[in-house]
Formats: sequence, C-alpha cells, structure tokens
Amino acid sequence: MEKNLRRRIQKIKGGSYIITLPPEWIRRNNLDAKSEVLVIQKDGELLIKPIRKYSSKKIINLDEVDIETVKYLINVYYMQGISEIEIISQSVISTIIKNELKTLQLYLQGLIVENESFNYIRFRIHDNAYINLIEEMKNFANKLEILLEDLYRIAENPVKEMAIDLKNRSEELYKLYNLLIREIALISQKEEEFDIKNLPTKDLILYAIAMRDMGRMLSHIKTASSVISECKSIPSETVIAIQKVIRMFKEAREVFFDQNMEYIRNIRDSMKEINKLASSTEIECKELAREVIRIGSYCIALMDDGVHKSVKL
Repeated sequence: MEKNLRRRIQKIKGGSYIITLPPEWIRRNNLDAKSEVLVIQKDGELLIKPIRKYSSKKIINLDEVDIETVKYLINVYYMQGISEIEIISQSVISTIIKNELKTLQLYLQGLIVENESFNYIRFRIHDNAYINLIEEMKNFANKLEILLEDLYRIAENPVKEMAIDLKNRSEELYKLYNLLIREIALISQKEEEFDIKNLPTKDLILYAIAMRDMGRMLSHIKTASSVISECKSIPSETVIAIQKVIRMFKEAREVFFDQNMEYIRNIRDSMKEINKLASSTEIECKELAREVIRIGSYCIALMDDGVHKSVKL
C-alpha cells in the first residue's frame, strides 16, 4: 500500500513555493534531478505525473482471429483511446473483408483509413481535445429523449416505416455514444491533454457509469423499435407505460446533471406503476412491454448515478 506522505510547503525567492518528492516515487519512475514532470490542476488539487509516451497503436492479425472478432476489437480499441489500429495478414485481404472493416467508419467518429495495401489496412483516429464532455453528454441525453418520444408516437399510431426510421436513428446514435466513451477513457489516462480543472475523479467515474446506463437504454429503445413493428395493436397500458418512462427519463436527467433531488420519489413511484402496467398478464405484445420495463430500470440507474454524484466528503 502506498504511503500518504505529508510535505511542508516551502517558499523560495521570487514568490514561488516548492515541496519535496518521495525518493521511492522518483526511483520507480526512473526520474532524476533533471527530469521534467507534468503538474496538472484538477478540482482544487495538483496531480504530478511523469512525462511518458503512451502505447497508442494496436495490431490485429487477421490470420489468427475471425472477422467478427476483428470488428469487436476495433470497437474496443477505439473506445479505450487507441489512436492507430492496423489489421495485417500473410495473404491478400479480400475486398469484401476490407469493405466490411471500412463500414466501421460510419459508427466510430474520427476513424479513417490512413493507408492500405494488399495484406494490411491501417486506421487512424482523430480526436478533438476541446470537446466538452458534460455538454456532449447532455446532447446525447437530448437525442435519447427524442427517441423515447418517437417511440410513444409509434405506440399511439403504429406505422412500420416510422418504426424502421426509429431503429435506424437509434443505431446512428451509437456513433456519439462510442465517441463519449472514448473521451472518458482518454480523459482518465491523459489528464494533461484535457481541460478537467472542475471534474473530480469521482465524478468522472460516475459520468462513465451514466453513459453506460444511457447506452443500455439506447439498446432497449432500438429493440423496442424492432418489436413494435411486429405488433398488430399496442395495448393502452403499454402506451401509458411509455409515457411514464419519458417523464422518468426527464426527471432522472435532472437528478444526474443538476442534482435536483426532488424527483427521486416520483421516479421510484413511476417505476412501480410501469411494472404494474407493462407486466399485466392480459396485455398483448409482451416483448415490447418487457423492453419498456428495461428502459425504466435504466432511468432508475441514471437517477442513482446522480444521487451518488451529489454526495461529497
């Protein structure tokens, strides 16, 4: 376990202040008296980090893994902040496989083909270091709310074309979701490259959890949009449940982003009502009802994230 060491601040000529650094830390990071370090201001604290190079490239051998695993790994590397991904093979990579890999550019913002030849394709990811994480998360929540409202419109008046459109827009929103997960991963590892003065580590963790919860909500909206097109008629109980979920989500957003705790009781009571409405044994289109319950459960999760974020030691 690392020791918590107290240091007395000392004043030197010119009005500056200094503290000494633990010799164990210096040795462990291969530093000496002439080494430079990064000093980062973060939420009223100073974070001292050695200057180091990041491992920002990954190579995937197509001879060792199947194409679906390759696509999965590219998604993971993208969201965890890798900036260069190269896919190689001993033999010629077919046009079909290359095109399948290139379609990932539609879902991973900033991903571009930097170079390619017969037996390799290299992707590079361009980042915007000036992105405002919190504002973009609010933007994501706004788009999620519109999808929920459109789900309600389709439930009131089922039209297959509208359901298909909702499903397509749900898939498109994953692009912003993936980008925000990537930004959180980068901020947590490269504090020196981002403006995070007022973003405590605890809050960053909760923003990551909130994005996960809203991402799962998006997944269930997408499934609901597919299911709803197969329903001949939508029971009124399910329509009312969707309406209540929309209100739950709006209130959960208030709790998370603005720490408005007055909605906690409303959100919890609404979840009980949704369970009663959507779990009725007499209603039709049960799969849609189950998806509505799942969406509601992630509204509860988002509320919980906000309540936890409001607690400070």
